[in-house]
Amino acid sequence: MGAGMGVAPAAARDLAQEPEPAPESEPIRLLTNLFTRVGAAVYIDNRGPFTFVIDTGAGATSIADTLADQLALPPLPPVLVHGITEARITRSVAVNRLQLSGLAFRNLNCPVFSRDQLGADGLIGLDVLGRFKLSFDVVRRAASLTIRGVAIVMGGDMQTGSRIRREGLRASTGRFGQMMLTQVTVEGQPVIAFIDSGAQYSIGNLALRRAISARRSDGGRLSRAVPIYGVTGQSLSADLTRVDELRLGANRLGATPLLFADLHAFDTLGLSERPALLIGADLLGRFREVTLDFPNDTVTFSGLRRQSTRALDIPGN
Repeated sequence: MGAGMGVAPAAARDLAQEPEPAPESEPIRLLTNLFTRVGAAVYIDNRGPFTFVIDTGAGATSIADTLADQLALPPLPPVLVHGITEARITRSVAVNRLQLSGLAFRNLNCPVFSRDQLGADGLIGLDVLGRFKLSFDVVRRAASLTIRGVAIVMGGDMQTGSRIRREGLRASTGRFGQMMLTQVTVEGQPVIAFIDSGAQYSIGNLALRRAISARRSDGGRLSRAVPIYGVTGQSLSADLTRVDELRLGANRLGATPLLFADLHAFDTLGLSERPALLIGADLLGRFREVTLDFPNDTVTFSGLRRQSTRALDIPGN
């Protein structure tokens, strides 16, 4: 699943400052998709390159323990990290300069996690991503980060073709910088949703499960329990079932497999008592392109594709 939703506010006060200037026309070049995630070539204090995963579910940029030790990064006080499945105190280190292509970020306070849990050298979180327009090209298994600057420029990024909806869905900003969407429904039930590009599967909370079960005459579909894992290593049980209809704005995805669980992430974002949905890579993969425009608070889903044959295994109904 995705990494920490964010660090405790007192520990986050020295996060990324404004990036050093770079040509606006040059998008950051990203590496090929790592499983369900996209990785970028990163230099730390002029050493590298290292592979950091783009993770919209992580509030803070994080680093693997092996890399932190290899680079002998200066230790900082431990921080409380709110993960998908739990909150945990972890050590943190100082990164003087993190460079993505021609862009550099200074004075980062990075939580440290086991490399086996991260599956990469580190994660680029919302403390950095929140300044950009982030576009995932699902078909090409790539992504781009572009700076919009003071003047908002429409177009000029990865979007091609006249059929792309440019207005996007309006979003608000969550506690740790997540883009919160309200134009989402599951079986007609309005939900609050946020995108976690580091999560393999989409997960609804128990309030959503109860709400859609109440709407059905049979009280809900059959389900089976499956384990899910967070970056902190903790696992918990989730219910796997199928919903008849899921809509993201004007996009109708039809029958869709979903997991339901009482994630710590929902509690952290204040969403435990209202129907909510974490949108993971399985739903992002239903589109040709997904764009998160952080400066403009919009999310655009473009080019709905046919349901993948690699869907979750759902029990018979």
